[in-house]
Amino acid sequence: ALAGVRRAVFYSRTAAATLAERLAHPEEEVAGLGALAAQLTALPGQLAELVAQPAKLVAAFAALVSPKRRSLQRDMNLLPGVTVPSSSEELRDFGADKLVIAVTRAGKVFALEATTSEVVWRLYLGAGAEDCARTDSCTPWMELLPAASAPVSELLVVTPAVGGQGQEALWLEPLTGAVLHRENVPMGSASVAAVVPLHQWDRAVDLTHQLVQPFMLIDTARGVHTLPAKASEAKKLAAENAERMFHYEVDTTAQVVQGFAVRGSDPNAKQELVRLWNLELGSAGEKLLAAASPEHREWDHVPVHIKGDATILYKYINGNLLAVATEDSSGNATSLNLYVLDSITGHVLHQSHIPGGAGPVNLAACDNWVVMHYQHPKKTRFELTVVELFQAKADDGPWDIIFGGRHMTNQTKSAHHLETPVPLQQTYIVPSGVTAMGVTATLKGITPRSILMALTTEHILRISKDILNPRRPYPAGATTAPGAKDKAGMPAQFAPSKEEPLPPYAPLMAMKPTDVLNYYHPMTQVEGIISSPSALESTSLVFCYGLDLFFMPVQTAKAYDVLSPGFNYVFVYASVSLVVALWAATSIWASKKALQDRWK
Repeated sequence: ALAGVRRAVFYSRTAAATLAERLAHPEEEVAGLGALAAQLTALPGQLAELVAQPAKLVAAFAALVSPKRRSLQRDMNLLPGVTVPSSSEELRDFGADKLVIAVTRAGKVFALEATTSEVVWRLYLGAGAEDCARTDSCTPWMELLPAASAPVSELLVVTPAVGGQGQEALWLEPLTGAVLHRENVPMGSASVAAVVPLHQWDRAVDLTHQLVQPFMLIDTARGVHTLPAKASEAKKLAAENAERMFHYEVDTTAQVVQGFAVRGSDPNAKQELVRLWNLELGSAGEKLLAAASPEHREWDHVPVHIKGDATILYKYINGNLLAVATEDSSGNATSLNLYVLDSITGHVLHQSHIPGGAGPVNLAACDNWVVMHYQHPKKTRFELTVVELFQAKADDGPWDIIFGGRHMTNQTKSAHHLETPVPLQQTYIVPSGVTAMGVTATLKGITPRSILMALTTEHILRISKDILNPRRPYPAGATTAPGAKDKAGMPAQFAPSKEEPLPPYAPLMAMKPTDVLNYYHPMTQVEGIISSPSALESTSLVFCYGLDLFFMPVQTAKAYDVLSPGFNYVFVYASVSLVVALWAATSIWASKKALQDRWK
């Protein structure tokens, strides 16, 4: 069943959950104090464990003096042919103690231990129909509520309408798979289009003495449902937030992109969608190929880019960004169009026309940039176009930031009054086709992101976003390079400075062996790539699914916040001990000398 994974999410365990699991297996060794310092997210639970087991402090101190990797001694429910990596316990100490929750075409939900692939729990939702075994129409909908970054989350699973059976919504406990609540969803034959959490965990509704997360469900028939249906608190939350809820729809059948608003401020009345805008692409002879919205919006990001001369470029951060790729085959040759929209207002922030481009198209968006991979049949190659958006705002200098200027006050802006961004674009040549794309994630967004691509050559390739930088300077006289015309019109504010270490533009993106993540493990028919932060800012957890499953920690800028494995701990502790001993001896000698001087 795991060969047919359709969707997957990372679930971060809390300190209490990690502590409870480790206390349930006392035969495991206790981590050293060095790991405690790294596992900041689980610090309260680790301290409670140390207090409850003071007899093991000696073992912990021994592990601190000469840290070693812990060996996993308990029996695990592993997949066939799986070998537990030697670094799995070390990864768990650094915030990789997460679950990968996956849903399959067969209607099963699995929870896998990320570092060991151990099957923690599984749930069978019912047999699927034979006519939809190879499509997504019968795949259950799965999402974490309120978000993957929340301290406490619930797993929402909506079963499909198969064989005349009605659809059902299940609230699950992600750690154990226990069903917290379940109820029928009156959607008929429609499927789930979007799920909107109504509030954070502190406003969860009490239903039969069980706290469940309320949410609003929008189906493909444009119906609006508030669940749990019998909870008045959920309806009240939906009515309070109706004016701030919007929905967009990418219809590949009618070739149109539409935006809607939720109407209904009365808790006793049924809410509905009201169309605000639409972008007719089929009437212009264009065919929708792909769409993407910014990833990792629940995690922190860096809103500015600091140039080499210490000036600041303000990124255009818009959580409502939507990238749409279309194909125009009206002429003798095909061409691609890339639209970057504001999904609230429908304004086209940027449009790019790529003559000769054709599908298949893969899109990835994050922060203020969009990456599109496509093929160019006329030139018999694959290309990668990156578009980055910045604010047309000058750097006011450090004094306004330190002392607070007139622009430092927090302001709430409407999506209708946002300024038009400044787009920068560049095109690269890649050596292979792509079946799926993803983006790395870190807790604070300080580490440069990497674009993850599943190639048709069965490789998982990592490309740093610093390499795919549309601000890279062109060599002198390179006027025929792709995108050189757009580069010539770049404002001086966004041009790279002499002190900025940007490599010159090179159109060919070579595949370095060190950037291939799976090495000699071929990955076939990859359908999705997800990522999640760890406790280390330098490390992102990556999981690829499809015909095969692949997990690996990725370090875009190397492990700059971790000591190397060959670090000489003994020398450091000996040096510190010697300094402390000399300080104590010197203090005793000085006090005696001062006493003798007074008796003279």
